[in-house]
Amino acid sequence: MQLSVLNILQDANGEWRGSAQALTRPARQVSTDSRSIQPGDLFFALQGDTYDGHMFVDEVMKKGALAAVVSRRWHDQNRTVENVLVVDDVLRAFQESAAAYRRRFDLPTIAVTGSAGKTTSKEMIYSVLSRRFQVLRNRKSFNNHVGVPTTLFELTPEHEMMLTELGANHFGELDRLSYLVEPSIALITNIGFAHLEFFGDLEGVRRAKFEVFNHCRPGAKAVLNADDAMLVKAAVPVSDCFTYGLEQPADLHAEILGCDRQACYRFRILDRIVQLQVPGRHNVSNALAAAAVALQFHLLPEEIQAGLESFVAVDQRMQVLYHAGVTLINDAYNANPSSCAAALNTCRDFAQQGNRLIVVLGDMLELGSYTEAEHRRLADHCAAIGVHLLYLCGAHTLHTLERAREIGGFAAVHFEDKIVLAQALRPLLRKGDVVLIKGSRGMHMETIVSALMQKTGP
Repeated sequence: MQLSVLNILQDANGEWRGSAQALTRPARQVSTDSRSIQPGDLFFALQGDTYDGHMFVDEVMKKGALAAVVSRRWHDQNRTVENVLVVDDVLRAFQESAAAYRRRFDLPTIAVTGSAGKTTSKEMIYSVLSRRFQVLRNRKSFNNHVGVPTTLFELTPEHEMMLTELGANHFGELDRLSYLVEPSIALITNIGFAHLEFFGDLEGVRRAKFEVFNHCRPGAKAVLNADDAMLVKAAVPVSDCFTYGLEQPADLHAEILGCDRQACYRFRILDRIVQLQVPGRHNVSNALAAAAVALQFHLLPEEIQAGLESFVAVDQRMQVLYHAGVTLINDAYNANPSSCAAALNTCRDFAQQGNRLIVVLGDMLELGSYTEAEHRRLADHCAAIGVHLLYLCGAHTLHTLERAREIGGFAAVHFEDKIVLAQALRPLLRKGDVVLIKGSRGMHMETIVSALMQKTGP
């Protein structure tokens, strides 16, 4: 479906400074990245804490961009630049234009949110739905105020439905994203200890996640995890609700049958036995979420089974790597208390064969007043699953170290530098070891993964 500067002008209440020909010419695509601009693209000069797209307006115009959307403040100082759409707020213009473009398509939209498991659940849903439908999904974790509108602009007439992950760490953010997307199905995976620095407590997390319902389309359906007490006890502000669960009564239930030596679980659902290719009991819940969404579109049990069994790990989320006889579990993308507990339980399944379990943890960020208690609790969880070595990095994991020394029974060491940590751990690794690496996104724990993959063992 064609999109022109004129469309953006109408949607964003801007002022055009350029030729009439450029105003009505269809744009090849919309971009916020000056590095990827191609002739005919429409460029939005977004500004963030560490970047300003206005610095690259001249560059993108030289590359043949159709036009650039710029702020009034910038244009007042750069009036000689031609073919620019001048707006008061470039980000708001980007979002409003994306929302207007999305509303030109009549198709179901699935929104996925929650404290943990959003990306994996979204990718599992895609793996199942794409057995039958042409589905547009957000790339990687394009789940914020820029990533979501970027995805909306990628819609084409060939798409039959849209699947979006929605993330937030402040009140009001999911309200805005819900307005952009207008979900027809809203899935909440769980309510957990994430971003408590801004949400305050679990009830605050629940209120923030329930903002996803603020702009649902008429007749929208909620899909909820029945095993999450915070979800079960809450009144859902949409008329229809479908639940899934392992432990509690639900519209869709699964029976766990066991797991293999790689901690990949097998379970029964819809009279079918599904064998996952990704490790962890928590991924059975994610698979249930995907099946629950698929049922809303009347997919057959065999289609759901095939989609779940073909799913492979998302980068840096319980990604299992093998190097020099050592199993490395790269779960470095992010961390909160709920996801750390799930990862540690998965490691316990790996180590049931008698292998040594080594855990490398970085800080869990944005926990506010819960920071000390939740980092101390990590040590208790490590003791409960039989960790042999605990390597720690970051300021908050000093609380974990303190608690580990109080408990005793396993070695715990703290490092200020991730590379030094990897250099100290490398010679200690031996064939058969299982090593988990996890921490919040801001900790960049994948640095340790890369260092250990370069040379593992003595």
